[in-house]
Amino acid sequence: MIKEKRALSYCDGYTYSVLLMVALLFLSFGIQAQAIQIDSLKSIIEKGKRDTAAVNTLNRLSLAVLSNEDIENAIAYAIEANDMAADIKYDAGQALAQKYIGLGHYYQGNYLAVMDYWTQSLESFEKVRDTSGMANILNNLGGVYLSQGGSEKALYYYLQSLYFAEKTKDTFRITSVLPNIGAVYGDLKDYDKALEYFERLEKYLPALQNPQITTYYYMGVGEIYNKLQQYDRALLAYQWALPLTENTSDYAHILKEMGVIENAMGNRDKAIDYLNLSYKTAKEKNQQLETLNALIGLGGMYKNTDFKKAVDLYKEAEFLAEELQTNKGLRDIYQGLSESYVAIGDYNNAFDYQTKFLAQKDSIYNMETDDKIRGLQFDFENQQNQDKIGLLEQEAQIADLQAKRQKYVIYGTVLGLLLVFVLAVGSYKRYRYVKKTNKIIEEEKNRSENLLLNILPDETALELKQNGKVKAKKFESVTVMFTDFKGFTSYSQNLSPELLVKTVDYYFSKFDAIMEKYGLEKIKTIGDAYMCAGGLPFPTKDHPYKMVQAAFEIARVMEETKLNPPKDIVPFDVRIGINTGGIVAGVVGTRKFAYDIWGDTVNVASRMESLSEPGRVNVSQSTYLLIRDRYNCEHRGQIHVKNKGMMDMYFVNEKKEEPPIKSKKEKTISA
Repeated sequence: MIKEKRALSYCDGYTYSVLLMVALLFLSFGIQAQAIQIDSLKSIIEKGKRDTAAVNTLNRLSLAVLSNEDIENAIAYAIEANDMAADIKYDAGQALAQKYIGLGHYYQGNYLAVMDYWTQSLESFEKVRDTSGMANILNNLGGVYLSQGGSEKALYYYLQSLYFAEKTKDTFRITSVLPNIGAVYGDLKDYDKALEYFERLEKYLPALQNPQITTYYYMGVGEIYNKLQQYDRALLAYQWALPLTENTSDYAHILKEMGVIENAMGNRDKAIDYLNLSYKTAKEKNQQLETLNALIGLGGMYKNTDFKKAVDLYKEAEFLAEELQTNKGLRDIYQGLSESYVAIGDYNNAFDYQTKFLAQKDSIYNMETDDKIRGLQFDFENQQNQDKIGLLEQEAQIADLQAKRQKYVIYGTVLGLLLVFVLAVGSYKRYRYVKKTNKIIEEEKNRSENLLLNILPDETALELKQNGKVKAKKFESVTVMFTDFKGFTSYSQNLSPELLVKTVDYYFSKFDAIMEKYGLEKIKTIGDAYMCAGGLPFPTKDHPYKMVQAAFEIARVMEETKLNPPKDIVPFDVRIGINTGGIVAGVVGTRKFAYDIWGDTVNVASRMESLSEPGRVNVSQSTYLLIRDRYNCEHRGQIHVKNKGMMDMYFVNEKKEEPPIKSKKEKTISA
């Protein structure tokens, strides 16, 4: 049977929402799946009947083979059930089939496909007014968004799921979603709300008699109280959870948490006892991650008293952390080793591990930022996928209209032998119908071409349409610019998704207009970063000047917005970096085309932006040498650039005034 997915974040507790969503999907059929006779189900299907019983059998077969980890066949059976249910108009069977197709894609990691099929399943459950099914799918949709970094969107789906579950008093669905909501509020640091939803779960526990749900309740409450530094309450919650997990993989984790809390309360001896027991338990059960957590906890206990023992513990943990590739674990190990080596006077090793600690800390920050960008990007791509589905449905409607037209032509020919008047009337209707259909086809064709031109440069789009592919091209001189909003990450944590996307769209629309004004090419956006280039796809000589002018206008847009911010637009400062040099440009992808550029020039331009200052235009020496005759530039000296060493940089301050042209008379007098 497919193993339940479990996510453990070092020192942050369990990610309950993703864990619980998948666990509850299988609570209801794990035992049943083992008893299902797959061969007998196949024999029923082979009889060839196409009725509701056949659809139900296909759905059961999909679930059975999925429990045996045969994901491809599980999806295939569910698709067959979905098609058959659609043919016989069996909405309830179609809702389950779409749910199981999405479940198969979930285990393959195809999250956009998951969102597509589960959204269809939600609509099918709504058709048959299956409120319990709606609550289940909404809960699952929330879990997908949470796994992609979209906490706010996940919370939206979870709360909808709770609404429908409570509307029908469905205890199973209510207790499935309540801990998810509590965990998300905990991630969002709204601890009062988190506790409110965990407390709502508590009243269901006596009647539910489910040790797993009860365990999640106590562990969730313990984690929230720990974050609130209410250690006595946190410890009490973990003490209630401990006997429920004695023979499970959670036992070592709870012992470790109790050790950390006892240490925070000043009970060092108890803390060491709990951590040692956690280490021993995890080691016996070969739970490597919990073994690592216990070692790090013990290292922290000894680093101020027994430095040599602390180093030994951290060294054992370092070997395990490298094997598990856990970034946060390595960060804490490097910090602990650095402090321990300082205490024993080994400053060479202390310096080495302090360097590793700082690098790991920076890497974790970048990963967390990438997760937030990934959440926005997933939401955007999911919306694009829905738009694409809409286009496919329109194409199907056009095909249907064309089929009907052909049918009318045949009927008109037959009826024309019987009655001339009917033929005349039919011909007139046919003319109007053809005109309408052709208009729809032409509009869709124009729309498709406009979409392509929005993605690719004109020349590249033409080459793609003619040849079906685009050759990569090398450009000897191109000016690349990067912009980035200062403080965007910290702001984004406190803004709603709607306000955040509206603000980014406002600025990037302004930037796009500036690119069009100066004939520059927008390459792409990544989160709050904007990348563009000049001198391609057609080589020019004035691209450095145009790029600098565009940079000044971008800075002006940001400054004007700060002075007079429109409604619902958040003001930001912007950093701008520019570099000139050779690049390679081309199109990647076979279904979702993307025009992109590569080369050291692009990397240096990105470094110019990250080393710039808010509201300033920072350029490399290669760009400076091309624009110095037209712009006043301020030499910043040599600044260290990652992977490049020391590089000269310049702030561009203003455009130089052109000297006035003297008359012949003035020249004579001057001479």
